[in-house]
Amino acid sequence: MGALGRAWQKPRGVVLDVVPALLYCAVLFWAGLIPLKSLPGPDFELADKAWHLLAFGGLAGLLSRVLRHFGRSVLAAARDAALVATALGGLLEVLQSFTSYRSADWADFLADSMGTALAYAALRGLHAAATSQKGLA
Repeated sequence: MGALGRAWQKPRGVVLDVVPALLYCAVLFWAGLIPLKSLPGPDFELADKAWHLLAFGGLAGLLSRVLRHFGRSVLAAARDAALVATALGGLLEVLQSFTSYRSADWADFLADSMGTALAYAALRGLHAAATSQKGLA
């Protein structure tokens, strides 16, 4: 896992660090604001919450790459990315409240926040693994 952590943290350029996060965010907001009759994939009781958790956890991961590209330290990028992704989750819920076909939901925002927290924990774990591997080498 040390090599994965080092690879994730290494800035690669605008096309690989910034553009994917911008596209992901655009698709996330588009999908969150269009009329939607049902979610894709398996249907189970908390499927909507699982989608929120995964979507905003992924956003936090991609935003950490953006912040690393602009010179933030690894841990600060992970923290700030989780905070920004959580804020964007809140913004999406607020925007949904202005539509007649979507609804804002505190449980969705909680799932968004849990996803960003899990992403933060994973990014810290990758950093710790990469750091411990450097010490062993």
